[in-house]
Amino acid sequence: MKDEDKTKVDLIKNLKTLRKKQKKSIANNITERKQAEGKLQDSEDYLKMLFDYAPDVYYISDLKGNFIDGNLAAERLTGYKREELIGENFLKLKLFSPIDIPKITKLLVKSLEGQPTGPDEFVLNRKDNSKVAVEISTYPVKIKGKTLVLSIARDVTKRKQAEEKLSETKEYLENLMKYANAPIIVWDASLSITRFNRAFENLSGYNKNEVIGKKIKILFSKDKIGSTLEHIQKTSSGERWKTVEIEIRRKDGEPRRVLWNSANILDTEKKNVIATIAQGQDITKRKQAEERIKHLNLVLYAIRKVNQLIVKEKNRERLLKGACNNLIKTRGYYHAQIVLLDEEGKIDTYTEAGLGKEFLPLVKLFKKGEVTPCGRLALKQRDVVIIENPTSACPDCPLVQACSARGSVMAARLEHDSTIYGIMSISIPVHFITDKEEQALFKEVTGDIALGLHGIKLGKKLDKQTHDLQQSYQRTKRAMDATIETMSKIVEAKDPYTAGHQQRVSQLATAIAKELNFSEDKIEGIRIASLIHDIGKIGLPTEILSKPTKLSDIEFSLIKEHSQIGYNILQSIDFSYPVAEIVLQHHERLNGSGYPHHLKDDQIFLESRIIGVADVVEAMSSHRPYRPALGIDKALEEISQNRGILYDPKVVDICLKLFKEKGFKFK
Repeated sequence: MKDEDKTKVDLIKNLKTLRKKQKKSIANNITERKQAEGKLQDSEDYLKMLFDYAPDVYYISDLKGNFIDGNLAAERLTGYKREELIGENFLKLKLFSPIDIPKITKLLVKSLEGQPTGPDEFVLNRKDNSKVAVEISTYPVKIKGKTLVLSIARDVTKRKQAEEKLSETKEYLENLMKYANAPIIVWDASLSITRFNRAFENLSGYNKNEVIGKKIKILFSKDKIGSTLEHIQKTSSGERWKTVEIEIRRKDGEPRRVLWNSANILDTEKKNVIATIAQGQDITKRKQAEERIKHLNLVLYAIRKVNQLIVKEKNRERLLKGACNNLIKTRGYYHAQIVLLDEEGKIDTYTEAGLGKEFLPLVKLFKKGEVTPCGRLALKQRDVVIIENPTSACPDCPLVQACSARGSVMAARLEHDSTIYGIMSISIPVHFITDKEEQALFKEVTGDIALGLHGIKLGKKLDKQTHDLQQSYQRTKRAMDATIETMSKIVEAKDPYTAGHQQRVSQLATAIAKELNFSEDKIEGIRIASLIHDIGKIGLPTEILSKPTKLSDIEFSLIKEHSQIGYNILQSIDFSYPVAEIVLQHHERLNGSGYPHHLKDDQIFLESRIIGVADVVEAMSSHRPYRPALGIDKALEEISQNRGILYDPKVVDICLKLFKEKGFKFK
């Protein structure tokens, strides 16, 4: 009994212990549940907070497009409050344009199938009717056993605007390059062409489709590839390529001179060159213009040299050879040849420069009396003959190969004052042949050469005429001198006591004239006048001229008449100098005391003043019938004392100098 009671007590005790434990366990479970419920609540709040304040738009909708929830970003994006969105359908709110509805429907179908979508771009209509570009991704989710759609949207308006702007910029740059006036080309690191604008198509003659992907060397002639690629490879290796002039070869083979600028395009790390862009400027015309100006300057220089030659050269052969050489040496022309014709039009002579042995076939032609085809044309027309393509125009000409290799040919006749002296032909670069100024200069040089030939012809004629005239003049002078000498001898025969007086006066008068630097004509005039200055004494009685005593006043007045008588005798003779007037005045004196007209100072011919001084000196130093010679000293004393009174001071000074310093003596 006692054992049963003890067992019962233990059982009750155990039950109480178990109940306490159960109560404690229940209390613990409640606490844990409460704690779990609290944590869950905290987690939901946290997630709600993340949902609400997420920077992107979050919204939840059912599969029909009805809004269930949305965050603050959704309010900002749509312009609607959350309360205005929840329960509303996007179709009713007209958030999307009708065009996008089929696309949205497809997205909902995918969500129904459990497939995520996006990102897809839409234009969203906000509450205030403004529009924004959005990018939407959707994810199907299960909430409480129900399939809903979690949509994440992002405002991409600024990005779209940037993309549009970038696209516009890209399009602008594309068009800028495409339609740029300057040729632009791009090649990659392997020197393959990747871009090619229209201007480059026009420059090169290639369509871009013909060169894209091809190596850039397709644009260069074989003889220029080496040096050109060297420039390009330096650029592609990173070396700066300064402005450089490079020749390209068009598709049709025509060379074009281009001035290039280039820049390298680097990779994102700015280390490696991935492409090179080059912009060109076609300077072919400018270079041709520069070459033309240079060429014309050379031609003008050659013309000047030819003209200088024409002025100084009087030999026909040297003129022609010198003209050809000058035209070639200046490098204005490749070669030049001249054929001269005689008065009957037959070949007289010929010469060349710049041809050498190639001229020999022409010599054979000329010896047959024939000229080249261009020469025949030149003889028929005044204008310059132009042969742009000698091969087709003159296939039978001996010079066809030489001319074709050098360029084109111009020919013109050497003509002056309707007289044709011959033909000249030259070869020049083909791009100068049609230049009107070039043709005019060539015509000018042929005209100048013709003028030179005309001058030589006239010179020969003039030389002959001059020679004949000189012969005639010498004959006339000899006749004149003989006449003068005869006149002088007649005077001496009339007055034998003064024999040789006129010759001696002439000696001194001529010496004075030379000291005064008179011209040859004036000196000759004084010589003649002084030789016959006393010719008038022919009209005086012999007894007066040879009277041994002093003359009476009447006799002296008769002597004074000899100047006037001499003038009357000589005035009808056509001397080249005023001989009659000089003879008339040789006894006039500076102070007016002379005769026959009492002239003074500059009224008296200088030649008469010279003869007057010479006459006095010779007369006083020589014997006269009425007195012995007074001597040269007395004569010089006389002119010294009356210097500036009776006699010209300058003439007196020179006369004194001749006797006292230069040893002059009468012969």
